[in-house]
Amino acid sequence: MLSAYRCGVPVIIPALSDSEMGLDVAVHNRQRQLSGQAPLSYDPFIDLDFYAELVRPAKRLAIFTIGGGVPRNYAQQVGPYIEILDHRAGIKMAHPVRFHYGIRICPDPEHLGGLSGCSYREGVSWGKFVPEEEGGRYAEVLTDATIAWPLIVKAVMERVPQRP
Repeated sequence: MLSAYRCGVPVIIPALSDSEMGLDVAVHNRQRQLSGQAPLSYDPFIDLDFYAELVRPAKRLAIFTIGGGVPRNYAQQVGPYIEILDHRAGIKMAHPVRFHYGIRICPDPEHLGGLSGCSYREGVSWGKFVPEEEGGRYAEVLTDATIAWPLIVKAVMERVPQRP
C-alpha cells in the first residue's frame, strides 16, 4: 500500500472488516478507546462514490478479476449502483455504466450457486455487463489463479514488444 500511496494509486478495500488490515484497524481502535481516545472513523461509502465517479465518464469498461467473493462483486456492482442513483436520486447518466470486456480467473463453477461462480454472462441480467450481442466480450478461466496467472503473464510478455 505504501507503493500505491507514493505513486498516487487509489486503494479501495471493499470489505475492510473482512481483512487482515481491517482486523488491525479494529484492534487499533479498541486500544484507542481503552486509552480514552476516539476511534478512527471509516466510511466505506466514500470509496463507493469515488469508484463510481472514476468510471462514470468511461465509454467502455473492462474488468479483470482473480477469484471471487466481495472484491469481485464490489468491482462489478458499480453499474447497478449508478443506475439506482439515476432512478432514486435523479442523477442522470449519458450512457449506462456496464463492462464491455472481462477476464475472470476463478475455479468456482456456476452450478454451485455462489457469487464466485457467477459468470460474466449471468451478470448481464443484473446490468453489470454488456450482452455479447451488443459487443460484450468475456473470457472465463475456471482454474486456480496460481496455475493460470503465470501462464497468462508469460504469454503477454512474449507478445508485447520489449521496452529498453
